[in-house]
Amino acid sequence: MAREATDLLVVGGGPAGLAAVVEAAGAGLSVTLVDERPTLGGQIFKQPGLGFRITEPGEPARDVRRGRALIAAAERSRATLLANTSAVAIRGTSVVVVTDGEHARGVEARRVLIAPGAYDRPVVFPGWTLPGVVTAGGLQSLAKTQAVVPGQRIVFAGSGPLAVAFPAQLRSYGANVTLVLEAGPSPRPRDIAGILRAARGNSALLRDTVAYRARLLRDRVALRYRRIVVRAEGDGRVEAVVHAAADAGWRPVPGTEERVAADTLCVGYGFVPSVELLRLADCAFRYDEDLGGPVVVRDEWLRTSAPGIAAAGDGAGVAGSYVAVDEGRLAALGAALDLGFLSHEAAAADAEPLRARLESKERFRRALRRLHRVGPGIYELASPDTVVCRCEEIMSAQVEEAVAASADISVVKMLTRVSMGLCQGRNCQRQVLATIARRHGGTIGELPLATPRAPARPVAIGAVADASIEDEGFFTVDG
Repeated sequence: MAREATDLLVVGGGPAGLAAVVEAAGAGLSVTLVDERPTLGGQIFKQPGLGFRITEPGEPARDVRRGRALIAAAERSRATLLANTSAVAIRGTSVVVVTDGEHARGVEARRVLIAPGAYDRPVVFPGWTLPGVVTAGGLQSLAKTQAVVPGQRIVFAGSGPLAVAFPAQLRSYGANVTLVLEAGPSPRPRDIAGILRAARGNSALLRDTVAYRARLLRDRVALRYRRIVVRAEGDGRVEAVVHAAADAGWRPVPGTEERVAADTLCVGYGFVPSVELLRLADCAFRYDEDLGGPVVVRDEWLRTSAPGIAAAGDGAGVAGSYVAVDEGRLAALGAALDLGFLSHEAAAADAEPLRARLESKERFRRALRRLHRVGPGIYELASPDTVVCRCEEIMSAQVEEAVAASADISVVKMLTRVSMGLCQGRNCQRQVLATIARRHGGTIGELPLATPRAPARPVAIGAVADASIEDEGFFTVDG
């Protein structure tokens, strides 16, 4: 296997990874960045597709231009930027990467920063596999990269800052969002007072929130609090959405169901950190559902418990793009300090404003905590015939039957093949853990995930096989 060497390998080309590249290269480190997508920017800074360009001000231009500026700075840094390249295995600070269409190769790094971002929290409910049910991230990708908005009557169901921001953004794209369902409670005067107390350093976030809410009011889009999606209905695609009042645990209240016509249901109940590579690196974790679930443990320079490995951005706990940029820079300063490119005094001075901004964002997050706390009912919406594992088409009843026999997710996996498909458990593993917790007691955070295995991302067999692998004719076409 070919080998490359670098001072710092950055995995992930979103806000955290790009900011880290700029900071580390500026400190004199040799830097290599890999990202599995064809273009850099991650989800929030995703750039338009080939042949598209932004000509209007406002949404979505602002995020695109913020991303474009960060990408341009990374390109000027002389770092090696590799798109279409996935990190699939890690041992220490040695990482195996695969570029599309090429054979796997190794990267020997003195330090590794893992900044893989996050993905939409999967929510399993009857009808969630119908055409027309789309995640917020998926719909955002269509709108940003292809200028496509599916459907004529869109219902948004979710929670958190996204529940106001994204429907308003969709309206600015020209989408007909007709109803917004927020699972959390409406703000009380004490919540607003707490938010205002945390406003210092967060004026941009407050302005955005006010502007998004004003957009929904101006467009007469109903925003209903303490409502959760119960099911999607339709013959071949979504035709209606059924929602109900939700209690404090996000469990539907009997007798409160309402049905609304829709051809698209956008689901946005927050995000889950992409922790696959961090788990392969044997990093320590804690659990915080409000930050996406599994959250890697880090020190003041964002180093993990695995020697030489740091983590930044939403992949280390979902906190948004502003936090991700500053965390990427902070982690890069930590790497420069560890490798002797910066003195402790210089690194501390550069880090001081970053730490101040991160603390202000954390205060703001704490002020919003009551409004956006994730309830366990989000994992209790499935009926027995609801598909849980989309890749292997495993129903909830089959999962329940296997869980009755064992509280070990690896055993459930072997009995049902759940989480063995292309998504590698990203869509179904948390649902299975919640089922185990309900049946055997405890919480999701107390249960171990299935054993992590390489490759961390789906990869062609031909990319990792070599001449030492003997196929004994199984993969040979006769004649």
